[in-house]
Amino acid sequence: MLSFRKAQIDDLQLYFNWVNDPIVREQSYNSDIIDFLNHSEWFEKSINDNSCLMLVFMNEENKAIGQLRIQKQNENESIIGISVDSNYRGNGYAQDMLVKGTNYFLLENPNFIINAFIKEKNVSSKQVFEKAKFKFKKMVNHENSNSFHYIKKLNGN
Repeated sequence: MLSFRKAQIDDLQLYFNWVNDPIVREQSYNSDIIDFLNHSEWFEKSINDNSCLMLVFMNEENKAIGQLRIQKQNENESIIGISVDSNYRGNGYAQDMLVKGTNYFLLENPNFIINAFIKEKNVSSKQVFEKAKFKFKKMVNHENSNSFHYIKKLNGN
């Protein structure tokens, strides 16, 4: 059973390790390695930003296994990002993280739509988002990459 909590400043190094994981960089729209100074500034700003929800997920042994971030973009749209620690991939955690994290966000923000953009070649993420009840909207060019655009709303409407 996964649990989660809001990210805090003590998670800075953990997030830095996750963001620079080679597979995370490959699937990101910006595949460049992130330097620590830029990451530190971004992280501190983000955890103190009311329009950004950053959650750390823990497994049954209370080990941090991944993160989910939902950034509000305007009055009713947000965008989601997720990553699972390389030691815990392939265990079905991503779907549970998506369901729990998005339900938490949507209960607090019932009028919001959560947008997910997934690179066309990232078939495993596409399947996870579908299992987590995201609805396919259309193919788009997102940040110069052919991408699946999925959305999720409260009660799937």
